[in-house]
Amino acid sequence: MKKEAIQRKKDYAKLLYTVEGVTVQKELADRVGVSAVTMNKWVKEEGWESLRASVIITKENELHRLYCQITELNDFIMAKEKGQRFANSKEADTLIKLTGAVRQLETETSLADTIEVMKDFINHIREDDFEKAKEVTALADVFIKSKMK
Repeated sequence: MKKEAIQRKKDYAKLLYTVEGVTVQKELADRVGVSAVTMNKWVKEEGWESLRASVIITKENELHRLYCQITELNDFIMAKEKGQRFANSKEADTLIKLTGAVRQLETETSLADTIEVMKDFINHIREDDFEKAKEVTALADVFIKSKMK
Protein backbone atom coordinates (compact mmCIF):
# COMPACT_ATOMS: atom_id res chain seq x y z
CA MET A 1 0.00 0.00 0.00
CA LYS A 2 1.27 3.47 -0.87
CA LYS A 3 2.39 5.78 1.90
CA GLU A 4 -0.35 8.30 0.99
CA ALA A 5 -3.07 5.64 1.10
CA ILE A 6 -1.86 4.44 4.49
CA GLN A 7 -1.86 8.02 5.79
CA ARG A 8 -5.43 8.58 4.54
CA LYS A 9 -6.57 5.41 6.31
CA LYS A 10 -4.77 6.47 9.47
CA ASP A 11 -6.36 9.94 9.31
CA TYR A 12 -9.81 8.42 8.81
CA ALA A 13 -9.30 6.01 11.72
CA LYS A 14 -8.08 8.86 13.90
CA LEU A 15 -11.20 10.90 13.12
CA LEU A 16 -13.47 7.95 13.83
CA TYR A 17 -11.67 7.33 17.12
CA THR A 18 -11.34 10.90 18.34
CA VAL A 19 -14.44 12.59 16.91
CA GLU A 20 -17.02 9.86 16.43
CA GLY A 21 -15.99 7.95 19.53
CA VAL A 22 -15.55 4.56 17.87
CA THR A 23 -13.15 2.98 20.36
CA VAL A 24 -13.61 -0.71 19.60
CA GLN A 25 -10.43 -1.26 17.66
CA LYS A 26 -11.73 -4.29 15.78
CA GLU A 27 -14.63 -2.18 14.46
CA LEU A 28 -12.22 0.63 13.57
CA ALA A 29 -9.94 -1.79 11.75
CA ASP A 30 -12.85 -3.24 9.77
CA ARG A 31 -14.27 0.16 8.84
CA VAL A 32 -10.90 1.56 7.76
CA GLY A 33 -9.64 -1.58 6.07
CA VAL A 34 -6.56 -2.44 8.12
CA SER A 35 -5.68 -5.20 10.55
CA ALA A 36 -6.55 -5.00 14.24
CA VAL A 37 -2.82 -5.19 15.02
CA THR A 38 -2.18 -2.12 12.88
CA MET A 39 -5.06 -0.28 14.53
CA ASN A 40 -3.78 -1.11 18.03
CA LYS A 41 -0.34 0.13 17.01
CA TRP A 42 -1.67 3.45 15.69
CA VAL A 43 -3.82 4.08 18.78
CA LYS A 44 -0.96 3.39 21.20
CA GLU A 45 1.97 4.95 19.33
CA GLU A 46 0.17 8.16 18.46
CA GLY A 47 -1.62 8.66 21.77
CA TRP A 48 -5.12 8.79 20.31
CA GLU A 49 -6.69 8.21 23.73
CA SER A 50 -5.42 11.54 25.02
CA LEU A 51 -6.33 13.20 21.73
CA ARG A 52 -9.88 11.89 22.03
CA ALA A 53 -10.13 13.48 25.46
CA SER A 54 -8.91 16.83 24.17
CA VAL A 55 -11.12 17.21 21.10
CA ILE A 56 -13.14 20.10 22.44
CA ILE A 57 -12.38 22.85 19.96
CA THR A 58 -15.15 22.80 17.43
CA LYS A 59 -15.61 24.97 14.38
CA GLU A 60 -18.33 26.88 16.23
CA ASN A 61 -16.01 27.57 19.17
CA GLU A 62 -13.28 28.85 16.88
CA LEU A 63 -15.74 31.04 14.96
CA HIS A 64 -16.99 32.50 18.24
CA ARG A 65 -13.42 33.36 19.27
CA LEU A 66 -12.73 35.03 15.92
CA TYR A 67 -15.96 37.04 16.07
CA CYS A 68 -15.06 38.18 19.60
CA GLN A 69 -11.66 39.36 18.38
CA ILE A 70 -13.23 41.26 15.50
CA THR A 71 -15.76 42.85 17.84
CA GLU A 72 -13.09 43.86 20.33
CA LEU A 73 -10.92 45.41 17.63
CA ASN A 74 -13.89 47.29 16.17
CA ASP A 75 -14.88 48.50 19.65
CA PHE A 76 -11.30 49.73 20.18
CA ILE A 77 -11.41 51.64 16.89
CA MET A 78 -14.81 53.15 17.70
CA ALA A 79 -13.53 54.30 21.12
CA LYS A 80 -11.08 56.66 19.43
CA GLU A 81 -11.81 60.38 19.22
CA LYS A 82 -14.42 61.49 16.74
CA GLY A 83 -12.73 62.00 13.38
CA GLN A 84 -10.09 59.38 14.27
CA ARG A 85 -12.39 56.35 14.24
CA PHE A 86 -10.72 54.46 11.44
CA ALA A 87 -8.35 51.54 11.45
CA ASN A 88 -4.66 52.21 11.08
CA SER A 89 -2.76 49.93 8.70
CA LYS A 90 -1.95 47.37 11.40
CA GLU A 91 -5.56 47.24 12.64
CA ALA A 92 -6.90 47.03 9.08
CA ASP A 93 -4.51 44.18 8.29
CA THR A 94 -5.64 42.34 11.42
CA LEU A 95 -9.30 42.83 10.50
CA ILE A 96 -8.67 41.49 6.99
CA LYS A 97 -6.91 38.42 8.37
CA LEU A 98 -9.61 37.75 10.98
CA THR A 99 -12.46 38.11 8.49
CA GLY A 100 -10.60 35.88 6.04
CA ALA A 101 -10.25 33.21 8.70
CA VAL A 102 -13.97 33.49 9.47
CA ARG A 103 -14.88 33.18 5.79
CA GLN A 104 -12.70 30.12 5.42
CA LEU A 105 -14.17 28.42 8.50
CA GLU A 106 -17.75 29.23 7.48
CA THR A 107 -17.44 27.91 3.94
CA GLU A 108 -15.05 25.00 4.36
CA THR A 109 -16.41 21.53 4.96
CA SER A 110 -13.79 19.30 6.50
CA LEU A 111 -13.75 15.54 6.69
CA ALA A 112 -14.50 15.89 10.39
CA ASP A 113 -17.64 17.93 9.56
CA THR A 114 -18.77 15.26 7.09
CA ILE A 115 -18.24 12.53 9.67
CA GLU A 116 -20.16 14.51 12.30
CA VAL A 117 -23.16 14.96 10.00
CA MET A 118 -23.09 11.28 9.04
CA LYS A 119 -22.87 10.28 12.70
CA ASP A 120 -25.87 12.42 13.62
CA PHE A 121 -27.85 11.06 10.68
CA ILE A 122 -27.02 7.45 11.56
CA ASN A 123 -27.94 8.01 15.20
CA HIS A 124 -31.28 9.46 14.06
CA ILE A 125 -31.98 6.41 11.90
CA ARG A 126 -30.82 4.03 14.65
CA GLU A 127 -33.65 5.24 16.91
CA ASP A 128 -36.24 3.80 14.53
CA ASP A 129 -34.46 1.06 12.58
CA PHE A 130 -31.21 -0.47 13.82
CA GLU A 131 -30.74 -2.65 10.72
CA LYS A 132 -31.21 0.32 8.40
CA ALA A 133 -28.68 2.26 10.50
CA LYS A 134 -26.14 -0.52 9.93
CA GLU A 135 -26.74 -0.29 6.16
CA VAL A 136 -26.37 3.50 6.20
CA THR A 137 -23.19 3.21 8.28
CA ALA A 138 -21.65 0.97 5.63
CA LEU A 139 -22.66 3.43 2.89
CA ALA A 140 -21.37 6.37 4.93
CA ASP A 141 -18.02 4.65 5.35
CA VAL A 142 -17.75 4.19 1.58
CA PHE A 143 -18.68 7.84 1.03
CA ILE A 144 -16.13 9.08 3.57
CA LYS A 145 -13.41 6.88 2.10
CA SER A 146 -14.16 8.39 -1.33
CA LYS A 147 -13.66 11.88 0.14
CA MET A 148 -10.21 10.85 1.39
CA LYS A 149 -8.91 10.16 -2.15
